[in-house]
Amino acid sequence: MTASPGIRSSVLAQPLRIGAVTVPNRIMQTAHSKQYSDRVESDRETAYYVRRARGGCGLFVAGNHFVHPTGSIRGFEDAYRAEGVAASQRMTDAVHEAGAKIFVQLNHHGAQAQPDGPEGPRAVYAPSRILSPSTAHATREMDRADIAALVEGWALSAENARNGGFDGVEIHMAHGYLLHQFLSPLYNSRTDEYGAGEYGGDLEGRTRFPREVLRAVRERVGDDFTVGIRIVANEFHPDGIDGAGMREVIARLRADVRIDFLDLAAGGYHNVHYVFPSSPMPYAWLRDDVAAVKAANPDVPVFGVGAARSVEEAEEVVASGIADMVALTRAQIADPDLGRKLIGLEPVDGAERGIRHCIRLNQGCLGRGSRGLAMSCTVNPLAGRELERRERPRTASPQRWIVVGGGPAGMRAAVELATDGHSVTLIERAHELGGQLRLARRVPGRESVGLLVDDLVRDLAVAGVEVRLGVDATAETLGNEAADGIVVAAGAVAPAGTSLALGGAYTGGFPAAGTIDAFAAVSPEAGRAPLGRRIAVVDADGTAYAAGIVLTLLERVDELELITPFETVFPHIGAGYDRPLLLERLGAHGGFQRRPAHRVEGIEPGVVTVRDTLTGAVEMIPGVDAVVAIEPRAAVGFPGLTAEPHAAPRVVVIGDAFAPRTIDAAIFEAVELAYDVAGLAVLRG
Repeated sequence: MTASPGIRSSVLAQPLRIGAVTVPNRIMQTAHSKQYSDRVESDRETAYYVRRARGGCGLFVAGNHFVHPTGSIRGFEDAYRAEGVAASQRMTDAVHEAGAKIFVQLNHHGAQAQPDGPEGPRAVYAPSRILSPSTAHATREMDRADIAALVEGWALSAENARNGGFDGVEIHMAHGYLLHQFLSPLYNSRTDEYGAGEYGGDLEGRTRFPREVLRAVRERVGDDFTVGIRIVANEFHPDGIDGAGMREVIARLRADVRIDFLDLAAGGYHNVHYVFPSSPMPYAWLRDDVAAVKAANPDVPVFGVGAARSVEEAEEVVASGIADMVALTRAQIADPDLGRKLIGLEPVDGAERGIRHCIRLNQGCLGRGSRGLAMSCTVNPLAGRELERRERPRTASPQRWIVVGGGPAGMRAAVELATDGHSVTLIERAHELGGQLRLARRVPGRESVGLLVDDLVRDLAVAGVEVRLGVDATAETLGNEAADGIVVAAGAVAPAGTSLALGGAYTGGFPAAGTIDAFAAVSPEAGRAPLGRRIAVVDADGTAYAAGIVLTLLERVDELELITPFETVFPHIGAGYDRPLLLERLGAHGGFQRRPAHRVEGIEPGVVTVRDTLTGAVEMIPGVDAVVAIEPRAAVGFPGLTAEPHAAPRVVVIGDAFAPRTIDAAIFEAVELAYDVAGLAVLRG
């Protein structure tokens, strides 16, 4: 291995003994849901881990392997199945050959499980009868036979894990899943020996089932195998367990059975933004609680989740003694070579590149997972596609390409084509790169989008792309460039009208007189021209784009009335993960009001008239200073250019210029274009 002149970290490069195994460095990926396998490990799952092992990750925790049929979920692995052992062995052998170690997380979702499983309907189990915070289904209070069956399920699953070549097991008692539910007063109201009743008191009773699981697992796998836990360091709920209380729980567990590591987490489905922190959450959000757990447990390795102030400062987590390993999970989804870059080694392909940062929007990873889709990544659409998208070689036949548009699609297309050896010129009408990302990074809580802009600007320079700013390209000027290919990535704008065949927010159609389009309302120039203190926002879009507009405007007004024809606000933002935090932020603004299932009948100076789409009732909203219209964006056309497959030059339209969607779509299509130009097979939907 040759050293890179970039970041150098001797601390992160140090090996660490964890129970019976030594991991090669201090960089890890915690368990995360990918939905690459179904019931047993797959080649796709293996390729994902191997790529990151080659990229420098020292330890993986393969996530959410279920210990009992009552917890099975389609798209995940069943740890209790004997037929999964051989598949696990193939995966662990490959990870070991690539230089890393791998544990497996053994879990049961308890109250968070769905009442329909892969094999059919089933009960939803929990310590007590509650309404699940994730599914709203009523649960079955577990009896002693249920508990005994699941203790055996964990023990059997641990035995299978050892036989399958895993280096250790992680018993999951965090994130509001079953073992955490027994620990937490938020879920556990039992009065028997497994609760806070007369049979041993609060702490003793609530830890009893987790302790039985740990003892059974240790007895089954022996003392020469690594067994640890994932546990919350703080529930962050006024009626839950705080940091000091969780440290007492950890001490009680450790007093009963040997635990080889502590992998920390926070929150649960009662505040899911702690489980899956997104861009509004601060960096290093769990740092103090991690440090406190480590200080209380100096003799056992502690994994630092949410402890680094930035990816570049990951070394400081270990060097300062906050934790023994630093968890960089989404960061390594985004950049599979992150480990080598942090340690100071060349990336796998030998190319000198900066870090590709995760922008923490949870769209490609958790957002897809919440819709039952396999995990991807906004900034790295090759994640999970390692088998079908091998590294592209530099071209032996360089071409001349022009890219029109300096947003995420255009910038990434230019970077990919230039990296492959083509001559690339990027033309942007504005005097600054970024396109709509320039507005997105101004949204409160989405400042992390700026990392993507900075990365792409850096990569354009490294790849040698010629960038022309302040230039308005036309079909005529492009024709004078003698290009082999033209990429149209001109983006999208607020529509002048609408071609929507159904629905809409206005009974008289759009545009509606007296409205201000969303782009104009949040532009930097608009910030110097106040809209007034009380505004109405009419949202016919319902996506994260619309939510960003509303969050931005809320900072500038006293009152905001959100009018939408949808039955709920922002229906296209998934029910899991980011939606609860968004609603919490909206509710925290004292002037936010909402009128779902309403359409605009008319707009007069100071007054908006709306109609309830269900009852037909008409109501007037007085005292409105301005009305902002959020409509689905319209693609920017490019007169005079035709995207015919065999025309010369070749014209390809990507991103919002093809159809307005997300950052994920823009970057995905940019990368797919590069594979297509390279002559490699591209799967088309």
